[in-house]
Amino acid sequence: MRAMLCGCGQRLEANGDDGLVIETLAHYRWIHGMAVVDGENIRRIVRENAYGLEHAAPYAGGTGPDEEFGPEPY
Repeated sequence: MRAMLCGCGQRLEANGDDGLVIETLAHYRWIHGMAVVDGENIRRIVRENAYGLEHAAPYAGGTGPDEEFGPEPY
């Protein structure tokens, strides 16, 4: 899974870079209609800004190292 954060704050996700190019192009055309972009510009943007997105498995029973994270009770 690949993801990228647009400058407007929207996170875009797809199964690979090619899918992310399609999602980004659709996003730019729909949300940023005034932006002039073409496929090569979008490929460059994805190549420079995309990152891998891993899905973490939840801990069994809802316990784990993050269980104690948060403000200290008073």
